[in-house]
Amino acid sequence: MDREIRYYLSLGYSQKEAEKIRNMDFEKKRSFFEVPATLMRSKKLARESAVLCDSSEPPEAYGGAFAGASLNAAPGFVAEGTAADIEDVRSDEYDSFEDNRIRSVSVSPLSTFRTTNNTAAATILLGNYLNYTRTSHDMVRTEELLNFAGFDLAFPAPDSGRDFELTSEFAREGEKGFLFLGIQSRKALPKQQNIVLLLDTSGSMKSKKPQLRMAIATVFARMNEGDIFSIVTYSSEDHVFINGMKKNAKHDVGYVLDRLKDTVISGFTNGSKGIETAYDIAVEKYIEGGLNRVIMVTDGDLNFGVTQNGQLGELIASKRRSGVYFSAIGCGLYNLRDDKLEALARNGNGNYYVVNSVKDAEISLRDRYEALVFPVAKNVKAQVEFNPAAVKSYRLTGFENRKLAAEDFRNDSVAAEPFGSGDKCVACYELYFSEAAGVPELRYGKSAAANEFPEELCTLTLRYEKAEDGGSAPVEIPFRVSSAENVGPNISLAKEVAGIAETLRTESDNGLRRRALSRLAVICGYRDDEDAE
Repeated sequence: MDREIRYYLSLGYSQKEAEKIRNMDFEKKRSFFEVPATLMRSKKLARESAVLCDSSEPPEAYGGAFAGASLNAAPGFVAEGTAADIEDVRSDEYDSFEDNRIRSVSVSPLSTFRTTNNTAAATILLGNYLNYTRTSHDMVRTEELLNFAGFDLAFPAPDSGRDFELTSEFAREGEKGFLFLGIQSRKALPKQQNIVLLLDTSGSMKSKKPQLRMAIATVFARMNEGDIFSIVTYSSEDHVFINGMKKNAKHDVGYVLDRLKDTVISGFTNGSKGIETAYDIAVEKYIEGGLNRVIMVTDGDLNFGVTQNGQLGELIASKRRSGVYFSAIGCGLYNLRDDKLEALARNGNGNYYVVNSVKDAEISLRDRYEALVFPVAKNVKAQVEFNPAAVKSYRLTGFENRKLAAEDFRNDSVAAEPFGSGDKCVACYELYFSEAAGVPELRYGKSAAANEFPEELCTLTLRYEKAEDGGSAPVEIPFRVSSAENVGPNISLAKEVAGIAETLRTESDNGLRRRALSRLAVICGYRDDEDAE
């Protein structure tokens, strides 16, 4: 059976409904007399027309050399090895960053960062691995790999009435140690949903129809009787196909698909106009005390209207004041504008996942829908204060583009990311118990030797606003971490994933990088041990 159809069946659709969803091709059906002129032209003119439609697109978007790639090919990604030199046409973009350095506790005792539940980097890397394309340093966000691999980690659930539960594990080997910190949120109570699905139907999405179908099917399947559902598409222009429909017996998935029958994938990508329209609808249909969210499905190639990352960030930051949350679902291996989608999610009080296969959809959309849509808290920041009597220096693994200045921890004008229902965030540190080389000893730092809490390694403090009443004062949760060795079920996996990330960032030998990605694919359930290289 088609893997995509099996996915729809797992959402609760009937066989007939699943087949109808699968057959949706986002092409307007025309009669014989409505055949567009471009189909009557030569192949050369047709190719030129496609390039004019979106000059940034790789050939597979327009039936070129890679048109045979299909999300239905095992193991669910674009068919492996379908074309040589595919990297020559890739045009994806990522924010660059420098790796974290070892910090002296006597100089920098505080480590501050925005927490995150995002997992985009993991599915991007796994997609590149399974399609035999190279990875780059800036694709590897260690914290997102840890989050993705950590879905099944044994985190304690918060007690009744608590928003979060914090946990730690610690292992020491001589003068070096590894610290695992876990943050687990409570399950949010179901509320009425007001969801606006914002779909990119520009020319660059021709090869990404399955992702569009899976997003529509997943969101609609998770909506309840009386929830409000809207669909906006955008390309050169934006179109409202469903405006504030209440889900009921009359408005089933067949009704939704029928409303979308005139959708055509073509044109430029005026994403900013689509964002404006989607937020207008979300605000108009706003449910007090409910869940109000725009979910954008796109490759991020916004090439018309507002296009610069900074301008996009300002646009969506102005929208967050409406109380509407934002999530971005990225798709595409060769034309993904990861930097733009990160900026949108970061400024829109939202999440960012990437879906390029049925397996991605199962993990990031179906199994984590509550985490994607139902917020428990917003502006969630973490600060770790290290005890100089116990630790001499440290290095945070990952969070390079989520680091904050120590004073920003209690600066509520500095926004951070939200935390979804039942979700997790993993942070790990390398610890050093002797002085780091080259770090000068401070005259007034010697008093640290007389620290009265030698049994404490550090203190983790979480600061956040409650999602349901963000106007209240922020909440802080302090968590003391003992210096006693505490090796639990999570630390070995976290240490291995952090090591994989380190290899992918620093290793120049592609064979070793492939081996590291092969192991990540096994850990994340994308391949069995016997299938790994």
